[in-house]
Amino acid sequence: MSHASSNPALEQFIKSIPLFSLVEPQELMDILRLMRPVQVEAGQVLFREGEPGKAMWVMGKGVEVSVSATPPGQKRPVVVAYAREGEVLGEMALVDDGPRSGTAIVVQGGHAHEIDANEFHALRDGFNSAAFKVLRRVCVDLCARLRATNERIVPGKPTSVSTPQLSSTRRPTPEVMEQFPPFKALPATVKLALGQKLQLVEVAELTPLFAEGEVSDGAWFLLEGEVSVGRNGKTLANLPPGTMFGLVSAIDQGTRSAACVTTGPARLLKLNDRDFDSLFASGNRFAFQLVDLVARQLVLHLRQANAMLSLPGKPSPVAPASKPLPSLLEAARPGAPAPQVAKQFDELDIDFALDEIQIDPDAGILG
Repeated sequence: MSHASSNPALEQFIKSIPLFSLVEPQELMDILRLMRPVQVEAGQVLFREGEPGKAMWVMGKGVEVSVSATPPGQKRPVVVAYAREGEVLGEMALVDDGPRSGTAIVVQGGHAHEIDANEFHALRDGFNSAAFKVLRRVCVDLCARLRATNERIVPGKPTSVSTPQLSSTRRPTPEVMEQFPPFKALPATVKLALGQKLQLVEVAELTPLFAEGEVSDGAWFLLEGEVSVGRNGKTLANLPPGTMFGLVSAIDQGTRSAACVTTGPARLLKLNDRDFDSLFASGNRFAFQLVDLVARQLVLHLRQANAMLSLPGKPSPVAPASKPLPSLLEAARPGAPAPQVAKQFDELDIDFALDEIQIDPDAGILG
C-alpha cells in the first residue's frame, strides 16, 4: 500500500483542512502515513446507505461527490449534501463502523486521499495524540451539526438566567475519587494527574449547577445525590450517582443545551474546561478516552436526531432516565481491542439534551 510519507505540498494541503487543524506539525506525519492517494472516477460509488463505515476521504482538486439519502417511506433518494475540493467525506468511520446515513457518488472525478478506518483505529488504540486531536475536531463538527438538528426538532428557549459559578479549592482524595466507578481502573499516574485537576464540590440543598444557554465552564461527575436535567422548562431526566454530564459543551466550547440542578444535598467532582484542555494537551489517557467516548455518543445521537427529522408531526416519547455508569476504563492500555472499549463506553451519560427524543437507555443524555 502506497501511503504519503514526506510530501510538503500534501502536508500544507492537510494543514488547511479543519479536521486536522488541531494536529501539531511534529505530529502530522502520523496522519500523513495513513493517507493513501486514490483516483476517483465520475459515477463511482464510494459507499452506500446502510453499509458499515470503512474509510473516509479528503477531496482533491476538482473533485465533487454527492451524498443522497432515502427518506423513510419513500423509494427515491434525495441529494442532501456535496463534498468538494478540500473537504472531507465519511469521517464518522473514524469513530465507529456504524451504518452510513447516505450514498456517496462521485460527480466529478480526480485525485483524493483515503484513510482506512481500521488503520486510524489502530493509531487511536495506541493512544496516539494526533489521532485524538482528529477525534476532538470530529466532536466539534458533530456538536455543531447536532445542535443545529436539535434546534430544527424542538427550538430551545435559553433564558437570561445565569447561575453562580460553583468552584472549590478542595481536591479529592484517592478514596473520594474511587467513589466514581471509572476512576478505579485508571493507572496510578493517570489518576494522580487527574486528581490534581478535579475540584470537590458539596452542596447542602437544591442548587443550580448551570443554566440552558450558559457558556460551558466544565464537566461534572456525580458522586452522591441526584441531578435533574431540564430543557425549555421541561424535565428530561434525573441523573443518579455514577453519572458524568456537561462534557460535550466543554469539548466544543459551546453553550449549554440544558439546565442541571441538584434536587437536594449532593457531592460532585468538577473538571474545569481549561484543566480538561491541559490534561488533553499533556496526553492524559482519561482525557483521550473522554474524547473518544463523546465522539461515539455524538455519532449515535446525531443518527437518532436525523431520523427524527424525517418524521414531522409525529410525537416523540420522553427520554428515559440515565443509568449509573459501570467501571469503564479497564481497557486503558495500548492495544486494547476497540469493541471492548466501545461496549464499556456505551453506558456513560453525557448531558446534550435532545428534548423529548426517544434514545437508547444505555446511551445517556448529551450536553
